[in-house]
Amino acid sequence: MPASCSSCAYELGGRTIKYEKGRKSTRRYAKEARNLLIRNGKFYVTPQQTDENFKQLFARLAAAGAGRPSDKQGFADGSWTPETLADAICAIDGNREGVELRSVQVWFQDNENGISDINLRWLARIFGCEDPEATSAWQTELKAAKERLAFQRRQKRKAQANGSAVSPVVLVPPAPPQTLPDTSLDDLKETEPISSQYKPKTLAERCEQLLSGATSLNLLIAYWIVFSGLGVMNYVLGTLSVTYSPQEGLDKQVGFIWAPTLTILPLVALPAFIFYISNLNTYWRRVGRSQCISDRAGSINSKSNAAWYARVNDFAFSFWAIVLFSLLFVFGFQWAGIYLPAYLSGDANGVQIDRYLVALERPDIISIPQAMILSAVGYMYTASYIAIFMLGLLFSLIITFDYEDICTTSALESVEIDRSKLRGAGQMIVWAVFRVVVFALWLAMLVKLQITYLQSDSKDFVTWIRTDAATALGASVPPNGWLENSSISHFTTFMMMVVTVSVFVVCVMKMNSTFTRLALYDSDYPYARDKLAITSMFLVIILLSVSLMLVGRLNGFSWMLAASALASLYVLAGPKLRTV
Repeated sequence: MPASCSSCAYELGGRTIKYEKGRKSTRRYAKEARNLLIRNGKFYVTPQQTDENFKQLFARLAAAGAGRPSDKQGFADGSWTPETLADAICAIDGNREGVELRSVQVWFQDNENGISDINLRWLARIFGCEDPEATSAWQTELKAAKERLAFQRRQKRKAQANGSAVSPVVLVPPAPPQTLPDTSLDDLKETEPISSQYKPKTLAERCEQLLSGATSLNLLIAYWIVFSGLGVMNYVLGTLSVTYSPQEGLDKQVGFIWAPTLTILPLVALPAFIFYISNLNTYWRRVGRSQCISDRAGSINSKSNAAWYARVNDFAFSFWAIVLFSLLFVFGFQWAGIYLPAYLSGDANGVQIDRYLVALERPDIISIPQAMILSAVGYMYTASYIAIFMLGLLFSLIITFDYEDICTTSALESVEIDRSKLRGAGQMIVWAVFRVVVFALWLAMLVKLQITYLQSDSKDFVTWIRTDAATALGASVPPNGWLENSSISHFTTFMMMVVTVSVFVVCVMKMNSTFTRLALYDSDYPYARDKLAITSMFLVIILLSVSLMLVGRLNGFSWMLAASALASLYVLAGPKLRTV
């Protein structure tokens, strides 16, 4: 302003302010200028139509507090943080779906991610202070900045593809550390990938390593070694094949080699379960996860193991709960609460006589101190595979949730995604989870068969199954009867079945909702292509569940058992979900 002029003009906020030279006029000008910087009680910044990209523009406005409530002097009451900005957007009238906090965090981060069109509109209303004219101006400014950022990304990718030197995209420095969340998967952007020699530190990470890659083979070998050791112990103690007389004229077989939970389960069902859950974990960590992540999805742009381990650690409580449950209840409660009192009192008190409690009936074969040691080792073995059972189902859920989160975040950040890769990864997960669930149900089925046989009056397991099958065909054989004993494992197997089926239903529902939201099924790839396979999966799971519940409850359950076994093997070996 020239010192000699008596009347001056100043342009501010799109308006020209004229004022007379002098103290009062100057104060009046300052007051009017402050009013132009305030709209609807909020601090307003006028669009400058600069050449900034979206990241630079947003960082400047967030630091200035554009759109925040103003104080009495006309200044903003502070800068924006991801939390305050997300809350402000969610409070806008007409915004029913709100905004994801992780999407807002991405805007604050030093990356090349843009913003979706719907979120750009809400952000324009924030910077425009809910003024229609100002909002329109900011929407135009933000749209242009977004396009400049997209152009810079394309130029950078083109240069990288041509192998030429790439001029770095100038991005605004990241927001101060105190404005970003302290612990969140969304801000994990590793600069150095974790090598294959990464040493797990938490229980969750150790469990993940135990059930993936080559380590799972070590787990299988360990189980076979323990199985062989139990066999040797039973051979030395004389309980490989041993009978007792629960009633006159009946010599019931309760030996080691007659128990499906100690033969078929560790030799077939458990190895298959570990093999398939290991395949799922290994595929997702090494291949599937990185295929689903766009290079421009900043909140999930970590393709190293760190992001995956961070997701696993989110479920740390569940891992501890499973381990403690198996140790305290499966082993501690059943052995110390049921078997140990029976050994000390010398009376089974209505509990099923099995290969461990047979010492109460046949002290000439195995002594009670020997049976105590044998049963302790046996129940530790049981507790371990129950823990593996629950951990496998937990990893199925973790991978499903991780897949959904990655797909949803990619959509919210409006980044380019390869639909065929997303669809293929989702289908691989569904198929792998089905395999895990089938063998999980077989684990529960074998436990159910064992405890139901011990409750019957058949002399051995094979005779029990054969008698049931013959009775259903009308053969003139006396049907199976029942002894007066009980087992808590009836309830345990029912809960195993409920949890297993629930896991599969949740996984399929999550996948379907993700596919629908991202429109991964389209005219070129209709859902009908996968509908038959998914329907077959559900039918097999229903058949296995019904077979489990009907074991011992009606004559002919063995035929349904055989049908469910053949059906599950047929679907497992049959046509799979398309993955292209």
